Amino acid sequence: MRPNLRITLPLLTMVLLASGCATRQLKNFKEAAAENNWQEIAAAEVDCKADDESCNQLHLLKGDACYRLAKQNTDSVKNYQCTAEQLEQGIHLTADWTAAEAVVGKRAQYFENWCESLRLLRSEQTSTAAATPYNQKLHSCAQEFLQAPGDLKPAATFFLYNAELAAIRFQINDTGSCQALKQLQQNESQAATQAAQSRYADYHRRLLNDIAGIKASLPGCP
Repeated sequence: MRPNLRITLPLLTMVLLASGCATRQLKNFKEAAAENNWQEIAAAEVDCKADDESCNQLHLLKGDACYRLAKQNTDSVKNYQCTAEQLEQGIHLTADWTAAEAVVGKRAQYFENWCESLRLLRSEQTSTAAATPYNQKLHSCAQEFLQAPGDLKPAATFFLYNAELAAIRFQINDTGSCQALKQLQQNESQAATQAAQSRYADYHRRLLNDIAGIKASLPGCP
């Protein structure tokens, strides 16, 4: 029994120390958030392993802090990048959203901020090659967002069809572009109707206008 104890106890100690670090950092993040000290959270390196109990919450809280800073025009591109990376990790590490929401807020808001960060990062790129990976991630984010419970479906469909329009524009000279635009216009028309009473109504109207404009400018696309 003694040889086993010599092996097991150090491992157990390491696990407890790692868990304790994550717990302490979560406490620090919560205190900083209560004081609107987003800079402190955004500057910190998340100190946890993926299977630590509070690791998902740390990533979500850091992503939220970076998003708030970006919206304040504080190193926007850097902080949107931080938001996208941290929220993706936090969302994918969260298995129990009922428990997480009691601490860090609603799942739908994190999805919305993740997708919005990707959309804005895509717009900062100066070439199709650079923008495409962000658009692909945006499309994936929107698909996951649609499957999540909550009252922000108009947001999810906006991000989804926004990403699909961008994908078509990136390859506008392909033979299937006209048919793809027609299908997207049909899908977005339905989404815009469903979003008419939501805060995303104007976003959907503009997106629908963009689709119609691009379709009209494509030769031979009635």
